[in-house]
Amino acid sequence: MWRFLARNKHVAAMMAVLGVAAMVVIVLTTKGTSHGVSKTHLDETEDISDDPHIFSTYDLPADDRFMPSIGNGHIATNVFSSTVHINGLYNGLRGESRRARIPAYANIRLNSTLTHHPFRPVYSLDTSDAVFKVRVDRERSVVTQRIYAHRYYTRTIVNQIQVVSKPHADPNFIHHEIWIAVKLLPGPDSEDIDFETPIPEIVDGRTVWTACGSTREVEDPTFQPLPTEVCVCWTSVPDHLVVPQHGSRVFTFPMTADKNKSVARSELLQVLQEDGEELFQKHVKSWHQLYQQAALEIEGNLHLSKIVNAIWYYFLSSLPSEESYQPLGPFYGLSPTGLARGVLLDDYHGHNFWDTEIWMFPTILMLYPKYARLLLQYRLDTAYEAAHHARDTGNSGYRFPWESAYTGVEVTSSCCPEVAEFEQHITGCISFAARQFLAVTRDEDWLKRGGCSIVTNIADFWASRAVINYNTGLYDIENVMGPDEDHSNVTNSVFTNVVAGYSLYLAQYVACLCKSYYAAKDPEHWADIAWSLALPYDEEADYHPQFSGYRRGEGIKQADAVLLGFPLQYNMKQSTRSNDLSYYESVTRSNGPAMTWSMHAIGHLDLGEDDLATQLFNRSYQGYVREPFKVWSEVRRPDVGAVNFFTGMGGFLQTLVFGYAGVRVRLDRLEITRPRLPPSTTKFTIRGMKYLGANLTFEVNQNSATLKVHSLDSTWMLNLFNGKYNVTLVPDMTVTLSGEGPFTIHSAPWKECKYPGDVIGHNYLRPKDT
Repeated sequence: MWRFLARNKHVAAMMAVLGVAAMVVIVLTTKGTSHGVSKTHLDETEDISDDPHIFSTYDLPADDRFMPSIGNGHIATNVFSSTVHINGLYNGLRGESRRARIPAYANIRLNSTLTHHPFRPVYSLDTSDAVFKVRVDRERSVVTQRIYAHRYYTRTIVNQIQVVSKPHADPNFIHHEIWIAVKLLPGPDSEDIDFETPIPEIVDGRTVWTACGSTREVEDPTFQPLPTEVCVCWTSVPDHLVVPQHGSRVFTFPMTADKNKSVARSELLQVLQEDGEELFQKHVKSWHQLYQQAALEIEGNLHLSKIVNAIWYYFLSSLPSEESYQPLGPFYGLSPTGLARGVLLDDYHGHNFWDTEIWMFPTILMLYPKYARLLLQYRLDTAYEAAHHARDTGNSGYRFPWESAYTGVEVTSSCCPEVAEFEQHITGCISFAARQFLAVTRDEDWLKRGGCSIVTNIADFWASRAVINYNTGLYDIENVMGPDEDHSNVTNSVFTNVVAGYSLYLAQYVACLCKSYYAAKDPEHWADIAWSLALPYDEEADYHPQFSGYRRGEGIKQADAVLLGFPLQYNMKQSTRSNDLSYYESVTRSNGPAMTWSMHAIGHLDLGEDDLATQLFNRSYQGYVREPFKVWSEVRRPDVGAVNFFTGMGGFLQTLVFGYAGVRVRLDRLEITRPRLPPSTTKFTIRGMKYLGANLTFEVNQNSATLKVHSLDSTWMLNLFNGKYNVTLVPDMTVTLSGEGPFTIHSAPWKECKYPGDVIGHNYLRPKDT
């Protein structure tokens, strides 16, 4: 990922172009309460709600970047923003590619929220119903505005303003009509899209506008010969809404956007025919169905519960709907700040990085494996470009770019050429995500529809990158950069070599799985290279140097070598794991990105160092989560970095699921070890955990843990080993897990294929894990 400081010079210019004031915010640091609820800072406001799913405030954040987003995977915006984005709409050539800005014809404001007004509004984000609400209790009426990206009518952002008149105490009082002043604030014309002059038409007495245009630049002429077309439709918004003196009314103002004019227009017309309340309930029903499938539930710590609920709301807002009024097109990935952001360079322009596969993917896989497959599908859809990228750089197979967007070509900004050139570990991270996906799902259809090819072609890339060193007899991978971007163009990055080795071993395994319909080349050669890859290890200090030639004491940007312990789960001595953690904690930037400390927390939990884990768990989110809407910043206060930072959210969720709950995904089993409660909580539940088609609920209490089986896939018989006995799982069974484990859930080997050895660097002394 780009260096934060390298990007700052670009941000002010971009914000000025968009009409956004660049701000320097000074904040105060205050201690939290006993349950970790942080006091508000100067750039934030207080969340006054006691509901874990609702965040309410009287005052909006001073920094607009901390406003929440609404979205449905196709269309998204930040509340009260002048920008709307749709999935897969980018403008700009290669390094200039960014999410194309559509003016926000959905940005409707009540005048009472724009000026000093005697009636104080209450602003609320309801993550359960996925709606932002503004409520103004006036002298003669109660006005409620609902803003949401419809989960069923997926091309639509809806504004609904409900006006309910109040009865007067004096029956003889003469009422007059109630007038509510509103404004439509779409912002300036788009610099990314050449829109034609909007065309009005009258539909059932309402004025409907349609504007179509094309992006101004293609991302790459080879893979995108023509600009992308887009059409936007919206309804006129009057200056005032008028309601009878004794009445009530709901006013609905939709905006639609799509790359197909007929799709955008027909959806708007359909939405206008819906009853206002039924339209809203149809949206709520879709969200509730999604939440019924899975959740992470925390009791005893309201603040922590709110953060978790916010993360899932933001994640799912950027992922496509399961059911929609009109068919959905291809999905273009999950970027570090979600679908609602990406115009600004500071928000990574809406590009895709390793953040998706390493940081967001793991918990999405455990709860919503269908979305995990969709994230991998984006990589399959861009594999052709990855093949070109490999050939252009003198390699074989697939080399995925550090940043990708619409076409799949390299789109890293000119600010940071070294990351595009050297940070090649993303290709191994994609293979690692495929490995986890196959372990959890055994999805044969995915293998047949490109999975076999992507795994083996990634292995071919690493085989072509590994060069024999005749002095050591090992393979080196030169000219790379690990996750620590403070060191570039190194040899044998320990993280890179392990994900490369895993990629090679996975291809050997997949070659067996696919052998009846996919012919792989010499699978044993892949395993031979993996076995002989160099793996930096300092025997005297008993730790992993980040790369060959790393000098102890050099500062680093973020978690790198510690990722071997988790998520890679590379086998090593406990003393090595402990030394990796303690050493790198002493040299990692204090203002590094949010996700780093989550991995350190998991490491200490694995070692039974709960007090240290608590400190680092708190460090992983305190200072990053911004009130009142639980929006994450990339960098701790007083800095900001990217907003809303999905990568940090993903690391935080992994601490809960894979750290405190002790869940581990391995190719041959699902493992649970030493489950315990997160700090200051009374119960932690993973509801709807998926494994080989089974639907499970795992509950951790103060002194016990239970696993309930809701349903099973008849294809895979599952057994639970509780430390003494194998128990065959059946629907509606609840099993109590006593002790620390490990408890394993396993099935028969898949197609009787031998699991990979995963031994990297045969010269490395590797005692059994203790």
